[in-house]
Amino acid sequence: MDYFVGREFGVNNLRIIWNAIASVGWYIIAVVISLWLASPYIREKYTSWKLKKDEQEYAAKYHKNPDLLQKRLSGLEASRQKMQEEYYQKSILAQQEETEQKEKAKQTPKLTLDDNQLLATGNRSGKKDNDLPPFTEKKHKSIREEYNPLMGHSSRGYRPPKRTCCGKGGCG
Repeated sequence: MDYFVGREFGVNNLRIIWNAIASVGWYIIAVVISLWLASPYIREKYTSWKLKKDEQEYAAKYHKNPDLLQKRLSGLEASRQKMQEEYYQKSILAQQEETEQKEKAKQTPKLTLDDNQLLATGNRSGKKDNDLPPFTEKKHKSIREEYNPLMGHSSRGYRPPKRTCCGKGGCG
């Protein structure tokens, strides 16, 4: 029988807690929504405060010990110089590779001939003796050239329905 009393006591505590939450539930929801809406503003204020605090600590630290500041600045300059040297070496290598490619392109003989030379020699690939020389194509204005994907196909345009059900205009 003691166990049964314990269970009722647990249920009653749960009801008391639930009643407390239910009575202030709307207030909790309002606070959560207001915090959510104000979070960008709060985050911005926090980051600006943190930045000011870090700058003050930095200034205080290096103001007390100027040798430390000089070491930091010299290390920073050394790292920048090292990066500049690496960049310079890479640019020199890229220029050398580019000149080598240009030299290779100049050394290889051109295997393609102009159309006029091909017609003069008569060795045009896929061409028979009785074929005529190719004609110059005129530029045709086609719908496809004017196609704009945002506008859609011109053949699929909207056509309003007929106003009357009869072909000649009068029913009846």
